[in-house]
Amino acid sequence: MKNRDNIIRIAGALVLAGGLWSCQADMDAPGLEVPEATIQANTTIAELKTLYENKTSLVGFKDEATKEHFIIHGRVVSSDASGNIDQNLVIQDETAALTFSMRERNLYTRYRLGQEVVVDMTGLYIGYYRGLQQVGAPGDPYNGLPQLGFMTYDYWLDHAQCNGLPDPAMQLVNVDQTWPADKIYCLKLTLPISNSDLVKMQSQLVEVRNVHFVQAGKTTYAPRQETVSRYLKNEAGDSLAVRLSGYSNFYNDTIPEGTGCVRGILGYFNDSWQITPRDRNDIMIGGAGSEKEPYSVTDILNPDYEGVQGWTAGYIVGSVKAGVSNVTGNDDIIFGKDAELDNNLVIAADKECRDWSQCAVVELPQRTLLRNYANLLDHPDNYLKKISVQGTIGKDLGRPAITECAGKYGTFSLEGLVINPPAADYSTVYFGLDQNATSIDWTFDNVELSSGVSYVWNWKVYDGAYYLNGSAYVGGSPKKALAYAISPMIDLKDKLEARVHFSHAARFQTTLRTLCGFAVREEGQASWTELPIPTWPTAGSWTFVDSGFIDLSGFAGKKIQIAFKYGSDTNGADTWEIRNVTVEAR
Repeated sequence: MKNRDNIIRIAGALVLAGGLWSCQADMDAPGLEVPEATIQANTTIAELKTLYENKTSLVGFKDEATKEHFIIHGRVVSSDASGNIDQNLVIQDETAALTFSMRERNLYTRYRLGQEVVVDMTGLYIGYYRGLQQVGAPGDPYNGLPQLGFMTYDYWLDHAQCNGLPDPAMQLVNVDQTWPADKIYCLKLTLPISNSDLVKMQSQLVEVRNVHFVQAGKTTYAPRQETVSRYLKNEAGDSLAVRLSGYSNFYNDTIPEGTGCVRGILGYFNDSWQITPRDRNDIMIGGAGSEKEPYSVTDILNPDYEGVQGWTAGYIVGSVKAGVSNVTGNDDIIFGKDAELDNNLVIAADKECRDWSQCAVVELPQRTLLRNYANLLDHPDNYLKKISVQGTIGKDLGRPAITECAGKYGTFSLEGLVINPPAADYSTVYFGLDQNATSIDWTFDNVELSSGVSYVWNWKVYDGAYYLNGSAYVGGSPKKALAYAISPMIDLKDKLEARVHFSHAARFQTTLRTLCGFAVREEGQASWTELPIPTWPTAGSWTFVDSGFIDLSGFAGKKIQIAFKYGSDTNGADTWEIRNVTVEAR
């Protein structure tokens, strides 16, 4: 992300160093007038693309009676300087972007980033190449459909005029906000990318965030003189093709490891999105935002970083006061070690900082190692220590913040704190509700039993196998009830991570998934924390299925009890069968 400012500075320096250069041949010599187009736009790019959507056609007159031409304008957002983009020029206005294919290379010497171009579209062909709407010349059909190829450069020059000097300054924007009309912009995206608005999204300059290369560290960007697709993925496994050329000046570099952002022109090929970086600087993976090179607080105060995932480091200078939901001044922050809450920290780039506007917040999620070790309420000696946290740059309590912190081992570091790594493998620390046991040491808490219901939970056997049975279906009708089946105390002291899974079955499912659930509480606590069950049984049979792992790492280092909550009402009282509960830790 830090490359962003450098790119803009370099581009700006080229403008100054080159004097009054422009995209027109007679502007190579310094001291001449700035180019001024003799035609003016009367149509937006989105209007033109919508009018000719799903067709390949020679653009006619906007008004047949007056012979008015279709004229669009936009600013250049592509560059072929590195060789990764070839014989394409992309312009963008405040509504959409459009690709022009032409038989010409080194277009960047005449069409710099941010150069405004006015194009007389009447007499040009607009259509598609493998799904991408673009402007070019008729080419060979594909699967029986007309396709556009490259127009001649002279034909392009007959229709295009530059206007003014280029302005490479760029603004990062969200898809759902108003896009600027007076400068180039880049859309912030995360995977997956929707296909819902091809007119607006095709050919846009975009920044795809929080992704990594599938082939990272194992191969180069492209083989020599070959164009290939490499693939980006996010944590959820959504993927995006990246078009990379073996003619580029970075083709032989090794694909970087790590998570970050990739910027480029958003293309569309055979019904799938792809991105084409303009140069190596568009690939912002590795380096800034990594554990070894975390973002600074100064970085994340820049709104362009919102939504980016990575590591951020700063000095703990205080915490937000109790009762404050929106920090608006120094009075909302306790600068010092005397914290009132254990759920947040205030950090700054300089440990001497006492200016709220130069600070960011770190969320300390409940029941995490991060909160246990880092909060100032329990550990006032953490004041002025350096902390590094992995998370998402967002907003909390009205300030830029590190949010969505996992808070587990390996996702944060604190000056002076040493945590021994967890064992390589999980081991069983508790096994209960054994299907072979004739009795159990669990207890039952009947919170609410309606008339006619004397119990909810009991230990039953069927065909030689035992199971915990919960039901409030009595006398042929569902009854209202709330009851917990509670385990003995489970010791997770000296553990950093823990998880649980079990087998369960339920044939008749009415309120099972809404009123029943799995819960945990710490030793000495009365209230329960419910955690989602990943896999529920399939309705219609008594087949036992595995629940999937439920993460208990938020309770690592403590003694806990787990419980199955049974709830029912007069609309439904299911029978829930459970056995073979396994708690593992490391």
